[in-house]
Amino acid sequence: MAEAVPPRVIVCGAGLTGLTTAWHLRRLGADVQVIEAGDDVGGVMQSSSINGYLVEHGPNSCMLTNELAQLVDALGLTPLLRPAAPDAQRRFIVRNGKPIVVPSSPRAMLQSPLFSMAGKLRVLAEPFIARRTASGDETVAAFVRRRLGSEPLTWAVDPFVSGVYAGDPEQLSVRHAFPRLAALEREHGSLLRGMIAGARRSRVARGQPGITSPHAAMVSFADGMGTLPLALADAIGHARIMRRTRIVGIEPGGAMTGLTVETDGARHTLQADVVISTLPLHALTAIQLPAAVHAEVQQLRTVHYPPVASLALGFRRADVAHALDGFGALIPSAERRSTLGVLFSSTLFDGRAPDDHVLLTCFLGGVRHPALGTASAEHLVTLVQPELADMLGVRGAPTFVHLTSWPRAIPQYAIGHEANAHAAERIEAAMPGLLVDGQFRRGVSVGDCVAAGEVIARRALSRSASVPGYAFGTDDIATHTVQPASVGTH
Repeated sequence: MAEAVPPRVIVCGAGLTGLTTAWHLRRLGADVQVIEAGDDVGGVMQSSSINGYLVEHGPNSCMLTNELAQLVDALGLTPLLRPAAPDAQRRFIVRNGKPIVVPSSPRAMLQSPLFSMAGKLRVLAEPFIARRTASGDETVAAFVRRRLGSEPLTWAVDPFVSGVYAGDPEQLSVRHAFPRLAALEREHGSLLRGMIAGARRSRVARGQPGITSPHAAMVSFADGMGTLPLALADAIGHARIMRRTRIVGIEPGGAMTGLTVETDGARHTLQADVVISTLPLHALTAIQLPAAVHAEVQQLRTVHYPPVASLALGFRRADVAHALDGFGALIPSAERRSTLGVLFSSTLFDGRAPDDHVLLTCFLGGVRHPALGTASAEHLVTLVQPELADMLGVRGAPTFVHLTSWPRAIPQYAIGHEANAHAAERIEAAMPGLLVDGQFRRGVSVGDCVAAGEVIARRALSRSASVPGYAFGTDDIATHTVQPASVGTH
């Protein structure tokens, strides 16, 4: 009997989704190669230690989902996990220039100055609002106005959307950007009734192995979020990750798919049973693809990735009047400020700033102010300083400044987003050896990216199961899963 030949799979992109996909494929026995255009792995998930400050270039923390806990455990990173400080439970929203604690219960909402009494009564009336019967898409803004009224949209949902997507609730699809929110109305007829039912289920599930509470722990790592992609790269094997390599074209060719790449000015072709793109769509659509999928490529080019700047600022603790006793502060567009939000980074985790100093991470740009997403550090500090003085009582100039700019940051799940998933499906049908996947299909959070990795890996192996000599069939794939982790989500 001929020896089994493992499927050859090429993963395009060494961001978190691509690395997690490649890691699962390696554990499942595939022959994997990862192609990365840059010098570093992890995409936006990178951390730097500079002058006593630990700076995150992308996400500052994440929720410890079951899938993430299992991955962390399998990589041996559990001892490096750090839970967020208890103060992280408290969040602020700025209104009239001052941070107000976000209410965490109906009673707290009734006592909060965030909404007027009329606005509070409108929220309490939500269970009596009939569910939507019309078909078709609906914006986040229209959904919230219909169910909760205008004040929660202005002072809660608008800043939240900006914090998650750097986006505009008037443009995003509730069904695609916040599917769980849409599901509450669909399944319970009311957001409040759905939340109460979810809380009840959570109480029942608490303590049962393998069940994650909706209030899962917020975590990072001792040396920052960049720990995770670096560990994935180690586990995959650095020899299997081609860095500083640009993908020029992808071409189907019988049983194998060809990938033309360029490294140090030299071009050559790689062959694979399956090629997986986890690239952002602006990178994928810049690659030469067959003319037969031209219309689909044009559709994917419509997905908007707004620019976002992450400005890390250090201050002497004595120069900040606010207690910084929370996760951070989001800023509604109605406040008409340059800053989208501020994270109290040194509050969240120890070791983020030198003694007697604090680290604030400000986010600018997005759909609201796209020009600021690529502005200089000097210009952004000039804009941010008076806003921090007004909101947090910050005095004087920062003692530390670090800017990370992402010219194309987060895919926007706009109205009609299903057309993009359909376009990807048509490309895959026309090119059976190519999978088009990633954040635009699976979600933008760290947990979403980690969960997507196993899904995409299984898709790839299902496609390659007919390769002669391949040892695993689709039934076998389901048995090769990571075992439950011992990490808790208290």
